[in-house]
Amino acid sequence: MAKLIHVSYCVLIAVILCAPRAWAQGPDAAKPEPGVQPVAPYQPPLAAGSTSILALNPNSDIPVAGDNRPLSGVQDQTLGTNLGARNVLAPSFTAASEMGAGSTASGFSQPSAFYLLLATLDLNHASDRSELLVHYTGGGMFSSYLNSAVQELQFTYNFKWQRWTLLVGDDASYLSESPFGFGGVGGLGLLTGDSPFGPGGPLSSILGPNQTIPTIIVPRVSNTAVAQIEYKLSPRSSWTASGSYGTLNFLGVDFINSAETLFQTGYNYSLNPRSSIAVIYRFDEFRFTQFAQSIENHVMQIAYGRNVTGRLNWHVAAGPSVVMLRGPLTGYGNNVSWAVDGSLNYKMDRGALQLSYDHVVTGGSGVLVGAQTGQLQATMERSLSPRWQGTASLGYATNGSLLPPGASLERQNYSSWYAVARLDHQFRPGTVLFVSYEAQLQALNTAACGAANCGGTSIAHEFSVGFNFGLRPISLR
Repeated sequence: MAKLIHVSYCVLIAVILCAPRAWAQGPDAAKPEPGVQPVAPYQPPLAAGSTSILALNPNSDIPVAGDNRPLSGVQDQTLGTNLGARNVLAPSFTAASEMGAGSTASGFSQPSAFYLLLATLDLNHASDRSELLVHYTGGGMFSSYLNSAVQELQFTYNFKWQRWTLLVGDDASYLSESPFGFGGVGGLGLLTGDSPFGPGGPLSSILGPNQTIPTIIVPRVSNTAVAQIEYKLSPRSSWTASGSYGTLNFLGVDFINSAETLFQTGYNYSLNPRSSIAVIYRFDEFRFTQFAQSIENHVMQIAYGRNVTGRLNWHVAAGPSVVMLRGPLTGYGNNVSWAVDGSLNYKMDRGALQLSYDHVVTGGSGVLVGAQTGQLQATMERSLSPRWQGTASLGYATNGSLLPPGASLERQNYSSWYAVARLDHQFRPGTVLFVSYEAQLQALNTAACGAANCGGTSIAHEFSVGFNFGLRPISLR
């Protein structure tokens, strides 16, 4: 009996000593309650004016969707994981002063001062099955020439089932000039600081109205709504189908308003964890408010992409394009051309490079009745010290009229470019003082024109000083 009591006593002591360790290793302790997602540790917002590539932290463990986007989809390719903190709301503010001179195309040939006051709000809310990304910038541009509101809203929402994925999104803006080089720093994204949830915006650059022909300063509204479904055929292949509708309307000035309807579908196949290929078909239709004119474009492309997560991502899609002209301005005819779009994102130890190129049919930027557009944009960033960063940005675009020889309107070709040099000083994460210089040029070349300004060029110089202030992100549960 004494031995039995002694054994029972030892067993009881062993249970008391070992039970806490067993409970700590139990399955219930390892899993959060249903519906509750773990909140990522705090990450400061990106330095304003920097792209998300340069701010990418290679040592971070925070995954963000984007590394498995299909080549035939409507979203730009990214470097993959570690693009920023999840489940956060990040507000920031921007104040900038600009001095511009020399541009007759933009409406001011004498030195003119411009002032920008902007507020930016970024939202990222992700769970196991869904992800919501929202980027909003609102404010105003003030000058003796024109006072105008500045509004931009971008959002995408992804929801995943076992094999299906649904994506809906929208990209809307109200600006006073072309977003191609906007703000004297190369674009609104570089003026306010890129969203920490994706480089350059959530949707592909081939979507929506093109505005690469600079015009006089005049308000214009641009909007693109998009939807996409993806079906996983196997662990290595998928099929996508997407559609979008975009509009460009100028307010109070006799530019050409246009609407674009797009349908795209494709088959994607993963060759290995780093490389994939796709076959893509795309249909575009352009219509114009002032004319009973339509342009249809049928494109067939083969795409290849390669992704080295966190370091390198590039893709290219190329193939034939058949342009069908339908209307009194162009007559009825078909043109065979080619279509290319590609991008490169490269992260170096102290810098980053973003490069994109598109050769597509567009609506004509409000100046032409349809155009064959070639567009190149590049941004190079480098950390000069822990608090100083340099940025160089370049954009170049050509727009050739689709009108055949002998049409009722003149056949025109436009070339334009901008070049930016910028220096940032960071006081703390998200709080930056910047100075920049931008040069913009527009050249007009018509095949047959008797006007005095045919073949002329106009160039603008803009010097900017600004301040970005980012508040601490708010964690969302």
